[in-house]
Amino acid sequence: MLQPPLLLEKKDHTLTVLSGRRRIEAYLQVSKAQECHLTALIIPFREEKPEYQLHLLTTLLQHQLLGGSLTVIEQAIFFQKATLVLEEQEVLSLLPVLGLKAKPHISGELISLLDLESAVQLGLHRGIISQRSGKKLSRFAPVDQKQLAEVINTYQLGGSKQQKLIEHFFQLTQREQVSVEVLLGRWQDKEKDKQLNGPQRASSLLRWLDRECQPRLTQAEETFRKFCSQLQLPAGIRLEHSLSFEEEQVTLNMDFSSKEELSRIWPQLKALLNAGNKEEK
Repeated sequence: MLQPPLLLEKKDHTLTVLSGRRRIEAYLQVSKAQECHLTALIIPFREEKPEYQLHLLTTLLQHQLLGGSLTVIEQAIFFQKATLVLEEQEVLSLLPVLGLKAKPHISGELISLLDLESAVQLGLHRGIISQRSGKKLSRFAPVDQKQLAEVINTYQLGGSKQQKLIEHFFQLTQREQVSVEVLLGRWQDKEKDKQLNGPQRASSLLRWLDRECQPRLTQAEETFRKFCSQLQLPAGIRLEHSLSFEEEQVTLNMDFSSKEELSRIWPQLKALLNAGNKEEK
């Protein structure tokens, strides 16, 4: 067996399963049909030694990692239990086993994930919600956390889109003092007559949030798009506005296949630009 079960010897010499219960159950099923032996790792009873608890948890953690990495929720549960029986420095010594820095705030942030609403914890455990998103979701009330977890799960939003969704909803809930459910209801009312698939609905929701959070910027972008459309710019020519439309200035970019092509066209462009400058004067 590549990963034998991990057992703990108790004071009365009985054994407790720490890890690998399913492997033991599978062994019991097989052993009914044929004679076989089970190999197991046993941690001997040494409770009287000061370092016993640290040794026990270190061994358990290393054993769990043999089967693959732990999810952030599994890590959180582990460190929550570790803080109950270990000193702070001992807890910190376990972080490098997971490839993490031995910093107090890291274990604290992991444990704080267990205060999140259960739907968020499930999303974190399954890898649907990123740890960074989980941290930001902690700013919401539990009912709002659940709503947002359902949205992220339903539309399978990736990391950057999760961040955008959460930030926009937080801004709107704080500004308008309404729940996520109320805001989602407004968006759904606008979209109820449209036949959209999942990705289209996700894009629609993010665009709606953009408009609600930055109505002036959204209107400026829409006006600029219409202006570019009216110009009917040919392929290879792009018009760009200033950052956040802070200035009236626009920039025209042109693509050339080579320096030779630019050299051939440049006299005409130069004459056109000079003529424009003369008219301005």
